[in-house]
Amino acid sequence: MLEFVFVTAVYPSAEDDVITSPYNSVLAMRELTENADCVLPVENQALVDIVNKISQALPPSNLGKKTLGISGNVKAASSIASSHGSIVKGPDEQPFDTMNNIVANLLLNLTSSARFEGSLNVDLNEITMNLVPFPKLHYLISSQTPLYASADMKIPPRRLDQMFSDAFSKDHQLIKADPKHGLYLACALMVRGSVEVSDIRRNIERLKPSLKFIYWNQEGWKTGLCSVPPVGQPHTLLTLANNTCIRHTFSDLRDRFSKLYKRKAHIHHYTHVDGMEVSDFAESLESITSVIQEYETLDSQKDIVPELLPRLQVV
Repeated sequence: MLEFVFVTAVYPSAEDDVITSPYNSVLAMRELTENADCVLPVENQALVDIVNKISQALPPSNLGKKTLGISGNVKAASSIASSHGSIVKGPDEQPFDTMNNIVANLLLNLTSSARFEGSLNVDLNEITMNLVPFPKLHYLISSQTPLYASADMKIPPRRLDQMFSDAFSKDHQLIKADPKHGLYLACALMVRGSVEVSDIRRNIERLKPSLKFIYWNQEGWKTGLCSVPPVGQPHTLLTLANNTCIRHTFSDLRDRFSKLYKRKAHIHHYTHVDGMEVSDFAESLESITSVIQEYETLDSQKDIVPELLPRLQVV
């Protein structure tokens, strides 16, 4: 049986307090590009924004609650919260627990079809087969709705149509990138709970006009339906999208890497380790540049309208 390698990779925020984090991320990306089949990037800054947005929505009586700093440092005590305003206090909970719980839910929803029955369960291998058109371009943007930290939280259920709309909002993504500024290569909708296949198809048709897909894969949707919802929710949705907008995230990371590398700053900390050479930095820079260029090439096809393409005549 063919097995694929899935990786959830954590990316640093632009203003984190680890000066060598660009080195760590770009060096790791080289290995992920060459050896992984599917990567789900999770950006610290996106998680920080989610937690802080929840905190800002607290009622006046809770304005003293603490929030996360941009660098990830804890400025004050926290609560476990949902993205829809319901707050459940935890005496020993920290913002990092909330952030980690959100990522854990990503993995739980991703693997639900392997653990529960469903009328349209999706095997993990199908994700790679359907969403990765080219070997290097296996970085998928994930979004979840509803967003919550613990499975036993009592948060208001979302209307089904609103849930699908939320899934394509950058506010629900685990990486800071705007798909509206990119081109979809493919997209997967993994639903859990009391939802019919007809509901998924109806929402796809409703959202299609606002989502720009590459001209040669206009029907690039993969849908999955697991019958068992998470505890406390009637239904949830995990969206995985292969979108060229992720190149902007990688470009920013490459720029931060280059600022250090052109001065060879801090490289000696790495080359003192057995097996690490200065050439690894140059090769890693070349690797991330190659990924960015491939996404840029596809993004340049954004204005191609399928209906205007000449019909191919088979002789």
